[in-house]
Amino acid sequence: MTHRFFYEGSLDDALLQLDGSEAHHLLHVLRMKVGDEVLLFNGTGIEAEGQIEKTGRKTVDIKVVRRHEIEAETQVPLILATAVPKGDRFRWLVEKAAELGVTRLVPLTTERSSVDPGENRLKKLQQTIVSAAKQSGQIRLMELAPVQPLSDFLKEIDPAEQQLLIADPQGVAWTELNLSGSEASAAGVVILIGPEGGFSAEEVQAAEDAGAQAVQINAGILRIETAALLMAGLVRLP
Repeated sequence: MTHRFFYEGSLDDALLQLDGSEAHHLLHVLRMKVGDEVLLFNGTGIEAEGQIEKTGRKTVDIKVVRRHEIEAETQVPLILATAVPKGDRFRWLVEKAAELGVTRLVPLTTERSSVDPGENRLKKLQQTIVSAAKQSGQIRLMELAPVQPLSDFLKEIDPAEQQLLIADPQGVAWTELNLSGSEASAAGVVILIGPEGGFSAEEVQAAEDAGAQAVQINAGILRIETAALLMAGLVRLP
């Protein structure tokens, strides 16, 4: 099996140098040697096959043998806009969303939840996204957006271009939903997940006024990350 490594930057040059955590993993965890084959990706849909040409203590020079652009996925863009769970559960949510192929994750503040992970934590989670992409074989990195209020996020949605779904116990059953039959869903699906206390009635109404379809996904009460990943997984079903 050829090991994949993330390279931040253009893959156009004939010789590329890995450093940082990716070089450390190659050198000191996998203990790869000169001549070994590797696969580089930069999260934009481009991959480069190469061979290790030179190793240093903290860097690895890789000679590019072949590069190719992967055709765009047939899956529709998927935006997951969700309240932020407390503690390490948010990191876990980010990791699994990236593995599922979520296109963009937007942390939300709502009337019943004001958890803000902070800019520094969001930056640190970028490595989690990279690791998830490597593990799951994703060729494009999930975008992790800045935190924003639900009201601001709803202003960005165009119901003519995107199908907006909001998790709500009073919504229609998921089995009654017809994603494939919607013209908007071909351009993208947007999922709204509230805090563990749920969206307020006013927030649900605001989402519906913006074109959202309220959907019930489970008879019980789910944690934020459980509901988010369940809905994302259902959208990503073949």
